Amino acid sequence: MLLSKPLAVAVAMALSTAAFAQSPANADATSSDQNETPEALETLVVTGSNLKGVDLAESQPVVVFSAEDIKESGAQSVTDLISQLSETGGGTGNFSTATSGAKQADSPAGSAGISLRGLGTASTLTLINGRRIASASFANSSQNFVDVNMIPLSAIDRVEILTTGASAIYGADAVAGVVNFVLREDFDGIQGSLSHGESEASSNDARSTANFVWGKSSDTGHALIVADVYQRAALYDRDRASTSIQQPNRSQQGIYPSFSNEFDDYFELVERSCPDAQRHDDSPLPAGDFGEYCEFNRNQFTATDPASRRIGVLGSFGYSFSDSLEWFADVSLGRSESSANSEPAPWDELLDPNHPNLPAELRARFEFDPAEEGLLAFGRFVAPRTVDVDTDAARVLSGLRGKIGDWNWESAFSAARSESEQVASAGIYNVERFRAALFGELCADGSTSCSPGSGGLYYNPFGGAVNNSPELLALLAERVPRAGESKLYSWDAKFDGALGQIGDRDVQWAFGVEARREEIQDSPSPLATADEDGNVPVYGFGSTAASADRNSEALFVESLLPLADTLDLRLAGRYDHYSDFGGDFNPAVSLRWQPNDVYLVRSGWNSSFRAPSLAQVGAGTTLSSGRLPCAPGSEFATTLCGGRTTDQGYNSEVYGNPDLAAESAKAWYLGSVFNLGEDTTLSVDYWNFKQNDLVDIDPLDLFRRALLDPSLVYARDALPRGQVGIETRNGTINSRLSFVQLQLTNVGEQNTDGLDISLTHDWDAGTAGEFRFYTDATWTRSFERSESCDAQAPSTRRGAGACINGQRLVDRTGEFRYPEWLATAGVRWRYGDFSTRLAADYTDSYYDDDQRAGVPAGRKVASWTVLDLNVGWSPSDAHYVALGVRNLFDRDPPSALGSGAGVDLFHHSSMGRFYTMSYEYRY
Repeated sequence: MLLSKPLAVAVAMALSTAAFAQSPANADATSSDQNETPEALETLVVTGSNLKGVDLAESQPVVVFSAEDIKESGAQSVTDLISQLSETGGGTGNFSTATSGAKQADSPAGSAGISLRGLGTASTLTLINGRRIASASFANSSQNFVDVNMIPLSAIDRVEILTTGASAIYGADAVAGVVNFVLREDFDGIQGSLSHGESEASSNDARSTANFVWGKSSDTGHALIVADVYQRAALYDRDRASTSIQQPNRSQQGIYPSFSNEFDDYFELVERSCPDAQRHDDSPLPAGDFGEYCEFNRNQFTATDPASRRIGVLGSFGYSFSDSLEWFADVSLGRSESSANSEPAPWDELLDPNHPNLPAELRARFEFDPAEEGLLAFGRFVAPRTVDVDTDAARVLSGLRGKIGDWNWESAFSAARSESEQVASAGIYNVERFRAALFGELCADGSTSCSPGSGGLYYNPFGGAVNNSPELLALLAERVPRAGESKLYSWDAKFDGALGQIGDRDVQWAFGVEARREEIQDSPSPLATADEDGNVPVYGFGSTAASADRNSEALFVESLLPLADTLDLRLAGRYDHYSDFGGDFNPAVSLRWQPNDVYLVRSGWNSSFRAPSLAQVGAGTTLSSGRLPCAPGSEFATTLCGGRTTDQGYNSEVYGNPDLAAESAKAWYLGSVFNLGEDTTLSVDYWNFKQNDLVDIDPLDLFRRALLDPSLVYARDALPRGQVGIETRNGTINSRLSFVQLQLTNVGEQNTDGLDISLTHDWDAGTAGEFRFYTDATWTRSFERSESCDAQAPSTRRGAGACINGQRLVDRTGEFRYPEWLATAGVRWRYGDFSTRLAADYTDSYYDDDQRAGVPAGRKVASWTVLDLNVGWSPSDAHYVALGVRNLFDRDPPSALGSGAGVDLFHHSSMGRFYTMSYEYRY
């Protein structure tokens, strides 16, 4: 019964020709290209193995996007392509530019990272031609990642995704699997292509690409140069009905501030000039937790997809000195320019009770003596926070490969660098100067020593703060820089061949060594970091600080043992040594049993040891933010929330931790491939991952400990910098949260398991053309993550296990952002010079974030199926024209009230119907 829903979905989608194909690395049954021959296997290296010249097809779950798949997908970028892979779903680990912004909690502007199984980018290894590349200069939260947006799509020949762990082959960060981008190599001629896409909405959502390819190959060598340009206009939340509306957990801190007297900060007043539709004061709308307020719609300012421009140049070269010696090299350069923004920064300050612009009606409503008491204001600036990020990336690889007798060998050196510069270009304001301007003490030269009536300038927060001169705002504004650099140097040597026999069958071996040097430096401006007293010089903006380097060396061995004609055993082992975390050995074992041509059985097991990423081990102080869940019935509703029914936002600092331990993991899989006739293939694979000692932060653990230990709670501005704890306005447990200080730590374990199902059927309809029907589905049976807990306070969360030693496992499957089912399926039709692909993506429903205030208990985010169509025509060998339509029926994404945008942008898109026209010329 557990499988009835996914199988029904998968079969129905296949029969109705609904979606896109992912092709395991088996040429006869499941690859998009049908012209592979046994000879091709002599040089093929399958991702997940160091063995060459050995038929490892179907020995492990490997998904392949071939060149034809990429061409017919209609994708304009690597992110477009990877989003069609069901194995990347779940959680927030797989992120794209849709999660970019100017806030510290946002992903770096314009970047995208790949996460398999929802286990995070730090657990997914991204390779180019089987080798590592430098991670992005800026981390995503505390996780390093490879920015796949810097890889030109036109340079890719195929993408191979190993969906099981491979730490024994590639190293510890291949915990969840490997994504290997195989670049184009052999090409003769000149090729150029253009594409332009636009939605049918009235906003400007244009996406354009242009690329040029030149190649020359001969019996002795090859040369290939690729140049690629990509440009995208920004899409804003306000541009779509699904993301422009207010969400239930409205911000009570807006451009029209709320005011209270300094000693009565639990009841606030708002100006009458606040628009009626936004004013909460019981007339017309009920007041909030702290009294009156003028609500604020963040979605009118936030970019769903920020503006971006990228250019990349790749060169691939090779020369054969003889039949037994070849030189090869890759050179790549890339530049990315992105701009992202978030809602205006909040501020919470005292202002002059005799402020000249204080409305008389508002002044009359306060009962206090201006000579003795201050006026407390709680508001926002008008301009959105904006960051501009420029990234330059470079990579050089050079190596030799050859043969000594019957043995192959290969050695290469590579150097890679990613360098980024970020500037907070708008919406960032200086705290000291702004505070002075609230009391009329800001001087025209930017100093703060003036006074009212003697050259002092006032900032006017009243009437929506629109009555401030550009000159005054320029005095308050800051341009906050940030610089990051990531470097990777590596050398490796590999040998493979036959040594020994079992019966009359050769035993295949591979040996290798590897050495790496990694460096990362993330240096924010002092304006975006806290001073020695814990104060940040600007409002609502911060940066990650990190500085670390590491040397590592590895020895690895792999062997394929032909135990019988139908049974192969593959063994692998790798010893890694880190200069900062010592050494560890990780083994792997896999079996392939193929008793006949109808089916085979495959299985494998491996362990891994992941040293914390450089951004984690070298973390300085990160300025961030969070929220305390205060929905009625939540565990904090009557304590830290103080009975308030809206979630309590807070700013925070996160500190590095020199005592971090390495993460460890074990993974295994068991599956079968069935040839159901000459043209039909079905594969089913069960996978299981278990991770321990995850590196992360756990703010809820700090809140729970504070309920038992009041010494963790401090009054505002009283918490010593660098010490873990919580600040509230008056230092009591139920006062409004002011600031939180946290530390990276090993938070516990994470476990997930499920099934991958793939069905492919080819049909030669004669004069009607050739058809391929396919479906791929991923079912996540469980996704458990440990959380801190209090045994005396039972959890209100679904899927929560027993509280044991302060920890409980919570199964997130089917919860917010963890759909149980993801599926793609479809039909491809080729007829003469025409090719057509009709594809669909299915995302299962899941519970909304009903731990968040304002989200009804038990509410679900609806399932979503989107059809895509791509039609191509080749009137001659030199020309190719294609029309792509994404979201063919213009389906709105399902509402997700637990998301600030109102849509879960990790799993859905608010773009709507989108057309892409492309043309390719080859000479």
